[in-house]
This record gives sequence, structure tokens and C-alpha cells, in this order.
Amino acid sequence: MSNEAEINETRPATRGSRRKEESRRKLLEAARTLFVEKGYHDTRPQDIAKQAGVGHGTFYLHFDDKKACFLAFVDEARDEVTQAAMNRIEGVTNLEDQVRGIIESTFDYGEEFPGVFEAAVTDPGLLASNEGEVPDANILEQWGDVWSDIIKGHQDDGTLPSDFDAVLGGQAVVGIMRQTSIVGQRREMGREDLAESMVRLIMRALGGVS
Repeated sequence: MSNEAEINETRPATRGSRRKEESRRKLLEAARTLFVEKGYHDTRPQDIAKQAGVGHGTFYLHFDDKKACFLAFVDEARDEVTQAAMNRIEGVTNLEDQVRGIIESTFDYGEEFPGVFEAAVTDPGLLASNEGEVPDANILEQWGDVWSDIIKGHQDDGTLPSDFDAVLGGQAVVGIMRQTSIVGQRREMGREDLAESMVRLIMRALGGVS
């Protein structure tokens, strides 16, 4: 087979793959908009397809059901938040500066993409379709795993005490951030004051120096 023939054979597949990627991208963007505006339970697959400008059947070419689409949205939001945080603390080795950088990057993400993080933290237990089904970890638990890795690294280098479980510590940090953010906003605390309060709380909770 000539090189030209080989190229011609691969072109249709390439175009088809590109179209499939584009339709999936449109569906995820539409799902993101609707999950933020309407919430998980009030968003239907046909709504997502309509918002994306594709046929209803196209939705099921990419996702088995609404839950699968939602979990893809959660994965994307988690990756965005994590990447923003890692970019902010790249090259930073001091624990307190890392904590502050991650908190600030999370605030920045919330301001740039209003409602996305809140929509993505829907309790996975509410998404279970069958009784007894084990729920998927939500974005908060996954975000806690990121913190766990940071804590473990500082336990290894002696910055933090090693007499507590790093995995539980990571989840505790997320709990502190989540709840203090809710109450801080309710109290109308300024962003800077809220961030510094979070830093002090997290550092003291972990046994670091603040």
C-alpha cells in the first residue's frame, strides 16, 4: 500500500475521532453550565444534549447515564482546582506558604468559575442508583488526598509530627476549609482575613508553626 493510500485511510478515522471529541467537549461544557445553574437532580440528559446543540442520542454515545456525565464533570473540576493549586505553590517548600498558596488559589478558582466547586461537591451517596451501591468519592474527598500527599511529605522531612494519619489529616484540612469558608462568607469576612484565619487554623491543627 502506498503512503498516500495509508494517509487517505487514516483521514476518515481522524475526522471521526475529532468530531467525537468535539461533541463530548460540548456535552461537558453544557453539563457544567446546567449542574451549576440547576443542580444535579434538576438536570436531565436531554437538557444537556439540547444545551450542547446535539441530538439526545449523542449523549449516550459518550455517557452511560447522567451520573457518569456528572462524575466526568467532577473529575474535570478536581483537575482544574488541583492544577491551579500546584501552579501556585510550584517551587514553594515552606509549609505555611504552601497552605496559604493553596487557599488563595482555591479562592481564585471560585471567583473565576462561580458555582462550579459547589456543584461538584454534591454528596455522591445521593447519586447512587441502586440500594447498597457504594458511592464514588466526591471532589472533597479527592481534594483531601492532595492535601494528604503534602502532609505526608512534611511528615517525612520532619516539618510536621508523624503521630497522626496523613490521610485523615488531609480530609480534616478540607473540612476546615469547607466549613470555615461557609461560615466566613455568612459573616461577610473579607477574603484576606478569611484566608489568614484558615492558614492559622490549619497550621495549628497539623502541629506546624504559625
